[in-house]
Amino acid sequence: MKQIIVIVLLLTSYTIAHTQDMSGMKMPIKKREATTQTRKVTYTCPMHPEIHSDKPGNCPKCGMKLVKEKPKQVKQPAMHQHDNMQMPKDSVKEEGMDMKDMKMDGDTSQNKMMNMDGMQMNMSAEPTYTVFQKTYLPNNDPPRTVRYDLYIADTMVNFSGKIKRAIAVNGQIPMPTLTFTEGDTAEIYVHNNLNEETALHWHGLHLPNQYDGVPNLTQMPIMPHTTHLYKFPIIQNGTHFYHSHSMFQEQIGMYGMFIMNKRQEWDIPTVPVELREWADMKQEQINSRWHNADDWVAIQKGTTQSYDEAIGSGHCNTKLTTEGKRRSE
Repeated sequence: MKQIIVIVLLLTSYTIAHTQDMSGMKMPIKKREATTQTRKVTYTCPMHPEIHSDKPGNCPKCGMKLVKEKPKQVKQPAMHQHDNMQMPKDSVKEEGMDMKDMKMDGDTSQNKMMNMDGMQMNMSAEPTYTVFQKTYLPNNDPPRTVRYDLYIADTMVNFSGKIKRAIAVNGQIPMPTLTFTEGDTAEIYVHNNLNEETALHWHGLHLPNQYDGVPNLTQMPIMPHTTHLYKFPIIQNGTHFYHSHSMFQEQIGMYGMFIMNKRQEWDIPTVPVELREWADMKQEQINSRWHNADDWVAIQKGTTQSYDEAIGSGHCNTKLTTEGKRRSE
């Protein structure tokens, strides 16, 4: 009887001690009550992401219909599971790793390296990443408004030994290269110092119709000695060009490059190149010959066969067939 009482007392003592030890440990909650959180619905403009509104409507900048913003998802820290207990990954000390094993490089430049058991980690302030052996540089600068002022004026050039009239913008031919980053807003002031009207077309750009630059169609011409503002968001990337859309002004100097960089560009040097031809003949005459579908300019350059040459070589029918297939401008 005494032995049974002793065993009962020992079991009771062990149970009390074990309960006290387990009281400091938090057991996992298997079932969590479902909680609902009411999220505030906001609206934004597809072309102007900086616009936010509590109610649906139209964008005050471009007039487009506002759309619902997608809620930002907060990434939860990774968890380790061990004996049915969950602990944050950051709080787990990896086996065999100690802070004394990590050596900081003595380089104090922007690109610092950390050695961890033979592994190198790039600790630069501007992190890069590599995809398909191409290094990318992320642009973390916020979108901004980029302003250009273009001053259009008459000038004289001599590209072929003859002095001819041309049009320079900011004193140069071709026009200045305009550079933006995807997400920026372009603000371009055109100062027309000519004695004739003009307009600028942004070739291949997605923008509001009123800024497309076709005179008497999407906008009124920019009259002599006046200033016109083109303002539109940059919602794409790529290398394009812009040019005059009035009275053959493009052919005598009014053309230039329009570059829209990505938010994450390749870490490679780029050199934009633009090729153009120059003709001393008046542009109205060249346009008339294009519509007449003659070969006078090409014959002068020796780049096509004349009718005399076709008849002399016995290929007159081939020449006529080819001319019949060609579409006039």
